[in-house]
Amino acid sequence: MTALIASLAITIAAPVPPDKGRDAELEKKVAPARAKAIKYLKDSQQPNGSWEGEVLKSLADIDGGATALAVLGLLEAGVPAKDPAVAKAVEYLLALKPSRTYVVSLRTQALARVDATKYAQELQAGADWLLGKAITRRGKLVGWSYPGGEIADNSNTHFAVMALHAAAQSGAKVDADIWLKVRDLYTDTQHKGGGWMYCTTGGDAPSHSMTLVALLSLAVAVKYDEKAAGPGPAFEKGMAAFLGEKVGKFGDGQSSACFWMTAAELGHTLGSTEFKSGQHARAWYREGAEKILKEQQADGSWKPGAAVIDKNYPVVTTACGLYLLGRPLK
Repeated sequence: MTALIASLAITIAAPVPPDKGRDAELEKKVAPARAKAIKYLKDSQQPNGSWEGEVLKSLADIDGGATALAVLGLLEAGVPAKDPAVAKAVEYLLALKPSRTYVVSLRTQALARVDATKYAQELQAGADWLLGKAITRRGKLVGWSYPGGEIADNSNTHFAVMALHAAAQSGAKVDADIWLKVRDLYTDTQHKGGGWMYCTTGGDAPSHSMTLVALLSLAVAVKYDEKAAGPGPAFEKGMAAFLGEKVGKFGDGQSSACFWMTAAELGHTLGSTEFKSGQHARAWYREGAEKILKEQQADGSWKPGAAVIDKNYPVVTTACGLYLLGRPLK
């Protein structure tokens, strides 16, 4: 999978970011950037309702992923679900057959956000498909991979976790024990330094992007444990490594916009505009917004990183940047 897609993480059932920490002066800068990004995505939509580039659609075989992500970015930025661009994209997504963890996960999250009641059947089908593709060994969850593969990775895994969360929050039946299995998975695979690697079975170095998605998955999974007082020791150790930059510099990566979207999702899940651990604290919304405002192109888009396979098709990064900026400040 591309470095760009692997850096994403989406928790659709999480609330929009609180207004606290989003002051009026910052919103004056964000508002025009948000409007330009929305216009870019709408102008880039193809006649069939999709936002699929040929590389991601054909070579990477993830038809529907960019479209679902564009829908999510638009909705998070305040575009109504009944907007023609969103409605046309939903038609495209509904016609897709389940084939890839990334696409099924994103599609499930998008439909949950558009109308969970109307698409209840599709949400249940998405959850069932993902649960059926979970890789287990000796009764323990190993994670998710590309269908047909047995090597689980934290990128596919967190996509599946977030989609199951969105489906469950929308009323779909999801096995209750999956959440404890998710927590056990991330606890068991945590590196001694506090971070997480791409492969759930280890073998590579911890990275800040995989540590971030692991923290997000842990924060979501613990919500299904009424007895839990907090995300737990693995989360606390991981956050310390993340903010202490033991797994990479905060905000670095192939795509800055996608990193900040993931950070926003974790912030939404925690209900805070700051990440804290000991002496470390980062105001994710302010830092992220100020950074990507400087990186926005004249046409309203955000460019992917140079190493990304689909670097000439900035829909994914633009959707990520728009998601971070969020809805207009009230």
